[in-house]
Amino acid sequence: MGKRQKWMITIGCFFSYFLFGAVDNMKGSVLPVLLQDVGFDHSLGGMIISSEYTGFFLATFLAGLIADRFGKKVTLILAGLSLSLGVSGYAASSGFISFIGFIFLIGLGLGSLELSGSDILSGIWTVQKGRYLNLLNACYGMGSILAPMAVGYLLQRAIPWRVVYRYSLLIILPITLYFIIMRYPREDKKRERKKKIDRRELLAVITQKRVLLMYTAIFAYVAAEVGMATWFVGFLQNEKQISAAGSSAYFAIYFAGMTIGRLLGSLFVDRLGHMKSLLLFTALSGLFLAVGIFGPSSAAIFLAFTGFGFSIIFPTATTVVSGIPSKNPSILLGSFFAVGGVGGMVGPYLVGLVNDLLGMEKGMAMELVFCALLMASLLINVCGKNTGRCETYGYLREDAQRGSLRSDAGGAGGATDPLSGEAL
Repeated sequence: MGKRQKWMITIGCFFSYFLFGAVDNMKGSVLPVLLQDVGFDHSLGGMIISSEYTGFFLATFLAGLIADRFGKKVTLILAGLSLSLGVSGYAASSGFISFIGFIFLIGLGLGSLELSGSDILSGIWTVQKGRYLNLLNACYGMGSILAPMAVGYLLQRAIPWRVVYRYSLLIILPITLYFIIMRYPREDKKRERKKKIDRRELLAVITQKRVLLMYTAIFAYVAAEVGMATWFVGFLQNEKQISAAGSSAYFAIYFAGMTIGRLLGSLFVDRLGHMKSLLLFTALSGLFLAVGIFGPSSAAIFLAFTGFGFSIIFPTATTVVSGIPSKNPSILLGSFFAVGGVGGMVGPYLVGLVNDLLGMEKGMAMELVFCALLMASLLINVCGKNTGRCETYGYLREDAQRGSLRSDAGGAGGATDPLSGEAL
């Protein structure tokens, strides 16, 4: 693959995550206005958002199959088409069933974007993978910053939320066109289409204890992140008495922190160590959440700082899982994202349900429950057997100068299994 082609594909991946962040995070700013417009309560609002992550769940599983059978570029194109149809229908919906159906299509598109973007980038940047995946997720953060700011501005000017959603087609359609014209290596296409799924090997990998713990971690993290993105604005307005403009500004700060954290994370996660980075930023997230939720209104800014705490968790966990040796890497990564999609379904629904039953402060406190589950799964993983051989059970560092892999233990050359620490 030539250098120019490599960067064209990299730009396409960055576009995919920018689009992912922009479309995914429109819903939080629009949701209070939408619920008021159609007369739905918080529980129904949570169910609508959960439907998006039902689509996300299915997409991350099916997109892996499509990528291995037909090529990764195909999944990006299908994602753009699904988003176009889903956004158009969602903006025209008025009944609960139609909202559920069209946001499900949006979820299919978002899940396909997430899997395909990271899968393609992991394949073409085998050196310093953690750095590039954090940069990729920084593009998600950029979209996540700009979309709520634009939505808040338009809603403040009395632009109907339906029109606001239709405006997102102005970025969805051009980026989808880029996916169509983007050249993907022919030999890689042929190799992908010749692949056969080794179900026995895949099952053996994903049923390892430490892999299951990573799945638990991503479930808890996505539940916390999506629950936050869904109810952040409503919580600030209803519980902290912050204006619509102020809450949208805090929401932008939340995603700015996430973007800054991922940019900074691209510089240190490979050096500090993946699990150490995950533990540190999970602890920061829990601290910021506790102060922001239970502190006075003047401390609500700490809730926005949670974006910085969340920042490196998803891409760094993805780096860990993408480094697991498997004959079916796209399906393995897809199953990892699918578990995250289940968290995305559960998180906003549980927060919305507790909002209605016990009040929004107790509902947002569910974020601390998710954070505690994330920390527990990481700690159990790190404290597992055979962890002393290399930096938290054998995660690889990549030698950019030599273009080879070595274990962090500094032992004999060659690669190790990222989860067991055993030589491959």
